Amino acid sequence: MKAAAVATAAMVLVGCQDNVATPFPPGLEPLDDNTVADAPGAPTEELRTTTVSGDPVNVHGRGYVLVAPGALWALTKQPAAMIARCSTDEQQITESNDADYERSFLVHYIVRDVLTVEWDDQWRYGVVTGTTDAPVLGMIRHQKTQGSDFITVSEGTVQVLATDDPEVSELAFVEHLDAVSGGSGDVVAGMQTNYDALVALAHGAPIPPCR
Repeated sequence: MKAAAVATAAMVLVGCQDNVATPFPPGLEPLDDNTVADAPGAPTEELRTTTVSGDPVNVHGRGYVLVAPGALWALTKQPAAMIARCSTDEQQITESNDADYERSFLVHYIVRDVLTVEWDDQWRYGVVTGTTDAPVLGMIRHQKTQGSDFITVSEGTVQVLATDDPEVSELAFVEHLDAVSGGSGDVVAGMQTNYDALVALAHGAPIPPCR
């Protein structure tokens, strides 16, 4: 099964007579083309990831969720399912801080270790094609906006994609990280945590506890 939209800098919709280019809104552009291959066979709820070589750390992920795209899009708007709750000690959320987007929030993270590290992470949402109730492609983008220089880059995108089955959606993740004590394993673990949270919510279960 293939998603009905592809993560490219602009998506081309082919009609009967014309090609119409639909650019991503400012602030919601993709970071990379997702390099995870299509899954063979019937869709199953499993996250597949790959790490792209180079700097910063660059991890891509894809996974189906057996729920309609509109339902999944609504679930992604719950910060607890999306943020780095398992790798930080405290998360302070400021809701709806950017009126230019369908959904936005700012997370102030605190990690207490030998040193206390704090930074802000901005989240923005928008439907690129389709509607809020029935998105064909919904884009979520986050990035560190200020805070400790222990973290040079922390940014990512999550796409909610319709498929050819109206009761199956796909999630596509891209994450970049350049931090003093963060590697690809940390990024994969965080991506898995977010995917597992969304799958659980999609089936009416609570978000799983941190491992």
